[in-house]
Parts: sequence; structure tokens; C-alpha cells
Amino acid sequence: MQRLDITVVESSAPGVPLVQLRGEIDLHTCPELRAALQRLMEEGKFRIVLNMSEVPYLDSAALGVLVDAVRRARENNGGLYLAQVMTFVRRAFEITRLIRIFPVYDTIDEAVAAALASGTAGKAVSGSEANPAAA
Repeated sequence: MQRLDITVVESSAPGVPLVQLRGEIDLHTCPELRAALQRLMEEGKFRIVLNMSEVPYLDSAALGVLVDAVRRARENNGGLYLAQVMTFVRRAFEITRLIRIFPVYDTIDEAVAAALASGTAGKAVSGSEANPAAA
């Protein structure tokens, strides 16, 4: 059975954890990822960067864990930011159209910068959505 190594460190931005993942994320290993993301959110960290550079494979169970986590993060004005996603894994996000939900960045620094900027971006989107309803 493939093993998933999860290491959580502070990114270059305080309050934005960087989750380093190594290994396959599938039905057998996704409970570990779910638990790690839940712990971070219980600590009040809702903007989370995932380093996917050493994740060669993920399955639908893993996608389900990520969708649930991004939903919870967004409910708290946060999000999940994927960095350095391998081609096969990126293709899974594209085929399922989840690429629309998960921002993917070439570098960790880009993902961290997006996580920092997301607070104001989220508020701007909410404001623009309110304008047509008021008209």
C-alpha cells in the first residue's frame, strides 16, 4: 500500500500554512489528508497552500476530501491553493472541471501570494454580486 506523507509548515506568510504532500492520495490515504486539513481549520487557518509537487496520483475519494475542505474554508473566507501540481493530477482536476474551484499555481510563492490576496478578492466578488440584485 502506498503511503502519504503530510508535513505542515508555516509558509513565507504568517497564518498561511503550507501542507507538503508526498505520495498517492486515494481511498486508503485520504483520511490522513482530511484529518490534517480539519486540524488546521480547527486552529482557525482557512487559507491553506498545498504543495502537490510530489503527488503523482489522486482518485475520486481524494477529490471529495479536497472539495469538502475548500467548501469549509470558503465558508470562513478562506480557500485551498494548489501549488506545483503534476500533470496527471492536474488533468484529473481538468476532466472533472474542478479546476474552476481550485486555483492552481506554478510556484509555492504564487500560491501564498494568492492566499494572502484572497480576503479582499472574496469581498469584491460578494459586493459585485450584490449590485445586480439591488438593481
